[in-house]
Amino acid sequence: MGAVRAALRLVGMGICLVPLYPCLLGARLLERVAPAPAVTLRCLLTRTWARATLFVMGIRVVQEGAPPRPPFLAVGNHLSWLDILVLLSRLEARFVSKAEVAGWPLAGHLATLAGTVYLDRGRKRDLKRTGSALESALRRGEGAVVFPEGTSTRGAEVLPFRASLFQVAVDAEVPVAPFSLQYRTPEDQPPAHLVLCWWGDMDFAPHFWGALKLRSAVATLRFPAARPVGEDRKELALEAHRTVSSAFVPSLAP
Repeated sequence: MGAVRAALRLVGMGICLVPLYPCLLGARLLERVAPAPAVTLRCLLTRTWARATLFVMGIRVVQEGAPPRPPFLAVGNHLSWLDILVLLSRLEARFVSKAEVAGWPLAGHLATLAGTVYLDRGRKRDLKRTGSALESALRRGEGAVVFPEGTSTRGAEVLPFRASLFQVAVDAEVPVAPFSLQYRTPEDQPPAHLVLCWWGDMDFAPHFWGALKLRSAVATLRFPAARPVGEDRKELALEAHRTVSSAFVPSLAP
């Protein structure tokens, strides 16, 4: 039954994407001549796509707290490729992602259309380019999402935050908006830290298929009220980490 469910969901995800893809492509082209309306259109399209995809996958999003309004730099814990869909369903923002994502079949192309800013962590000079692109987006009034842990985890704890990209919030004079993510599955289904959290040396294809086979799941997205601001990126990173940690609930099975 799980395999049939997964196959049907894969078809459903494709059906959701077909009408939205040309619109996303058009929004990308429009951004060259009319940035403001293009960004508004892009956010509307990506939010619609994310919510439809999560619905097809049987993943219900529970939101706690009010999401920030652009411009902002949202930071939080990173658990899975699913985080992008969950956050897109609630935020008007573009993401910072590792450079390898751009080369992923289909997913990389969609990420680019969604306005993703890529960072090559193997090149120190690339951090400056990424920071400049991100700062420009924030100054235009956009929101941005960064996963400052630098990697995804199994959801046992919040790793220390890297402070580098917090500088863009300082330079653009926008608030840092912390968030916390948690995944849960029904008791008779595989635990979330194995089937939804994507960490370690897990291969993407079997993990993606396993997520589609689940009967249902819940993603809880928490937005603490605190919105740290400041002039020191390291202090900002520490304050944001404390805020995220205070709202964090493990995704590990009890």
